[in-house]
Amino acid sequence: MNQAAVLTEIADILEETCRAHNLPIALTWVSSYPLINNKRTLNIVNSACYVNDLGMQGFLKACTAHHLEEGQGVAGKALKSTHHCSVSNVCFLDVADYPFVDYARSSGLRVDLAIKLMIKEGFYRSNVDYVVEFFLPANLEDLEEKTLMDGISASLRKGCENSKTVIAPGYSVQPLHLFGSLNLNQMSLERNHEDSSEVSFSDWNNFQPVAVSGSSLRHCEQVCFF
Repeated sequence: MNQAAVLTEIADILEETCRAHNLPIALTWVSSYPLINNKRTLNIVNSACYVNDLGMQGFLKACTAHHLEEGQGVAGKALKSTHHCSVSNVCFLDVADYPFVDYARSSGLRVDLAIKLMIKEGFYRSNVDYVVEFFLPANLEDLEEKTLMDGISASLRKGCENSKTVIAPGYSVQPLHLFGSLNLNQMSLERNHEDSSEVSFSDWNNFQPVAVSGSSLRHCEQVCFF
């Protein structure tokens, strides 16, 4: 009954957030045991997902049919992290790291933001974790992407403040950067960092160097080949 209450509130929060920001789809992943390769797994809970664009039903069905391992994909990395995790184009992820690459590409999905939610103290004790994953509309400009992620985080925090069961961690974004091998590497940027010094980074082939201030999200110039 306790988990059912959590999932009901998460479903309501995802619906409100998707409607507020016109997001095509948001997913809810729940960690489960036993371990696979000494890692927890994540599985979709259909009843706690929200599809705002009916064209995303095929993508949801694909995600439902396959689990993610801890550390796999953006949601799997959020499971291991205390930060929000994001990637600016899931089409560039290696299929071994993210099994849904082809489905995301055919559905026109690109920008991905995943956040682990925590159970509010005193509600109930559980070894289950919940990860929510938001996909942003395609063809966003750099500033639009950052502004929308800020808005999603604010809506999520507001929804959790009104929730009896879950809370969202403080807003700290952990962009996942792609290198020539197409494996994900993690970088952490603190949103409220007082130092305004610039950080620049690039990979070997796919991206141009991008300067990112301590208070902003990274965005790479990417082309997704179909």
